[in-house]
Amino acid sequence: MERYRVFLVDDEPWALVYLEKIGNWEEMGFCITGKFENSVEAFNQAVSDPPDVIFIDIRMPELDGLGFMKKALEAGLPCRFVVVSGFAEFGYAQEAIRMGVVYDYCLKPIARDKLTMLLSRLHKILEDQKQPEPEKEEVPLTENPVFQELLTYMHRHFQEKLILKELAEQYHLNANYCCALFNKETGVSFSEYLTSIRMREAERLLTHTTLSLEEIAVQCGIQDYYYFNKVFKKYSGETPSQYRRQKKNAGSQNADGGCYETEL
Repeated sequence: MERYRVFLVDDEPWALVYLEKIGNWEEMGFCITGKFENSVEAFNQAVSDPPDVIFIDIRMPELDGLGFMKKALEAGLPCRFVVVSGFAEFGYAQEAIRMGVVYDYCLKPIARDKLTMLLSRLHKILEDQKQPEPEKEEVPLTENPVFQELLTYMHRHFQEKLILKELAEQYHLNANYCCALFNKETGVSFSEYLTSIRMREAERLLTHTTLSLEEIAVQCGIQDYYYFNKVFKKYSGETPSQYRRQKKNAGSQNADGGCYETEL
């Protein structure tokens, strides 16, 4: 397994030690190649030898996290950022996400299981960059920037348990208003929108991977395979097995030029 290079940048020594110790970095396909309390030093090192991922705090002396990411964007650094922030910096984290250079953000101290899940998703994305997906999932554009952030979050975290009320609170929206926004901006309810994200990912995995149906269900954020089977059939009109078989047969016909004699 290829290991992706990671920088940890935080002016608090305990945060660097904590983050390094709780993560199963090598097991998840990463290796920490730099730990920096000084953000200026970290930026200079990133310019000369860019890592794949940078975990970074927001509030730091000399060069804060936002300034770091803006400079990285201007310099064209090919790395993804994960913001590690305190509760007080939540607004700053949202601003960072709007910059378009942040993969995810998490609050200090991040729990081990959350970090493991984050690293798993991140590794998958980095791997997929080598072989672009046949169909790239696009987040629809909306007129409400906060709601746009919420949709982006859903597309990145659909594997997790997502609840409308909790998402609304996370983005400082009234739950009823958020519900109305889904119908206005996407034309469907929250649950229907989340299901569509998960089922499109299921279709992709069924078509382009050899994962078992149970594994695909989990990858799509559904722990109960029987429920996954039911939802997928309602969404596509076929069971997951039927869908995979149909795609496989279609692929075989295309590979053979599509010329078959049919017996009646």
